[in-house]
Amino acid sequence: MITGSEAESRALMMNAAVRIVAQYGFEGFTTKKWALEAGVAEGSLYYHFKSKSDLLNETFFMIDQEITALYADDEVIPEDPEELSAFVETLWGRCYHYLLGNPEKALFYHRFRTSPRYTEEIQRMQLEEYGTKMKVVFELMQRLNVKSMSIEKLLCCFIMDTTTSFAYRVVTGGITHSAKTEKEVACFVLQGMRSLFNSERS
Repeated sequence: MITGSEAESRALMMNAAVRIVAQYGFEGFTTKKWALEAGVAEGSLYYHFKSKSDLLNETFFMIDQEITALYADDEVIPEDPEELSAFVETLWGRCYHYLLGNPEKALFYHRFRTSPRYTEEIQRMQLEEYGTKMKVVFELMQRLNVKSMSIEKLLCCFIMDTTTSFAYRVVTGGITHSAKTEKEVACFVLQGMRSLFNSERS
């Protein structure tokens, strides 16, 4: 059982991992740098986590849980097609704004998802988490008659990959954030979703 104080310590340590990876990347992450950033003894990592990989995996899921917390179970999906499109864009915008508002976490999250650390097992666990905590997304898929688990998986991966990729480019200065560029990214995501819906129906 993890106590409140231990949970706080783990959160502080995971946030230190976020800052190290944001600054140096995974290739520059060392337990020595991490310990200095966290203000703890290097050996304390193994008291709270099984290994360095365990620390980094749990840090990824900490960010993922913050994203899933943006979505409530009692959200009502509109019936009107035009309202539905705006609703989907709003759902997407929550994740995008979260990433832009937390640039170090956006860097960590994108780098993790595009690294060998993002294994099939991690992806499976992540999608299970989405199914439990982002019910509105999966209810939306059912409303749109997306019945294939493979398409559900593709949709979730497409949305998160595209969103994190653009957020990463904004955070690193590759593109400038504006209402116009945000709308363009939203349209790109929605168009990609529609193409996947169409492939499910054909």
